[in-house]
Amino acid sequence: MKTAIVLSGGGAKGSYQLGVWKALRELHIRYDIVTGTSIGALNGVLMCEKSYFKAKEIWKTINLEYLFNELPKSNKSIDIVKLFSSNFIKNGGMDIKKIETIIEKCVNKRKFYNSNIDFGLVTYNATTRKPLILTKEDIPSNKLVDYLMASATCYPAFKMKEIDGNKYIDGGYYDNLPVELAIELGAEFLIIVDLKAPGFKKKSSKQVDSIIIKPKNSISFFLNFDEETAKQNIRFGYNDTLKAFKKLDGNRFTFKKNTLSKYYLNNKELVFDNSEKKFLTSIEHLGKIFKLDESKIYSFKSFIKALTLKIEKEESLDKKTIKNIKSLTSKINTKTLILFFLSHLESNKEPRKLSKIFSKEYKLAKYLQVLGVTYGK
Repeated sequence: MKTAIVLSGGGAKGSYQLGVWKALRELHIRYDIVTGTSIGALNGVLMCEKSYFKAKEIWKTINLEYLFNELPKSNKSIDIVKLFSSNFIKNGGMDIKKIETIIEKCVNKRKFYNSNIDFGLVTYNATTRKPLILTKEDIPSNKLVDYLMASATCYPAFKMKEIDGNKYIDGGYYDNLPVELAIELGAEFLIIVDLKAPGFKKKSSKQVDSIIIKPKNSISFFLNFDEETAKQNIRFGYNDTLKAFKKLDGNRFTFKKNTLSKYYLNNKELVFDNSEKKFLTSIEHLGKIFKLDESKIYSFKSFIKALTLKIEKEESLDKKTIKNIKSLTSKINTKTLILFFLSHLESNKEPRKLSKIFSKEYKLAKYLQVLGVTYGK
């Protein structure tokens, strides 16, 4: 059975795909075909070469200055957009020559063309206004970097790529997730990595068994090439892949296999939710509210420990805040309400009227009490 990896475009989000690849290597999953658009095509070539450690080194060092010799005022999305916008106004987009030089150094053409793994990419010919879909056999070795760059030219952020008198823009303008191409190359099973980035997605004409891997967390802005953000994206890609293959549990957060299920089954009489799925939703909601690290892999015990440490560091609620909650005179955020209820539960005082008005927050505070998390002691 032929297995294909389908890699979507997504610019800086592409580091997530390295995390997927890391997990696939650990799972010893073999693949026969790789199709990609934009950054997916660039990562895809390295997957065909099986050059994982080279890809890892690239994503460890990549940043805006490394790619363009320019930096925005800050890593905020608005400042990054301003940098790209000003270059579009002045020059028709960011210059891509340095990126081409980097790709030329990174791609091993001999390994790529000698690989027994099929490859395909998508770009869009802005001159003819038609998509161009190329397989390994269609791409001359002296034009490989050109067509990779054509697939990844995210116009208007980047300048259009010119090849033989035609101007090309990002393949996402036609198909940002080339599933159909993988099927045409003979795929019988698909591992689809969808970065949920801007771009069109063409519907496939044939149904093929597949596993879809997509970010469950918020990953980087697609133009924010930053080493630290890339590291976090890689962790998310790794976690989500192992969850997709049922090796880890969780949704927004990641748990070692069966540790949460074991707690749920052993403590059903204490749990308010009538399903493990709802219990997970409540627990993860607490993790989000108290800003636990979403990229870590937790056991249920380590998750509760991390939650406890976060809450122990919270300052005690002042009298004015407590008065505002009781009198409902101002809007109070979810975290403050949970801490208010938890402190009352610890004192065996149940504010019945408020617990009915803010039932969701009260329920989460009750969960913290059940889990042994304390506040204000």
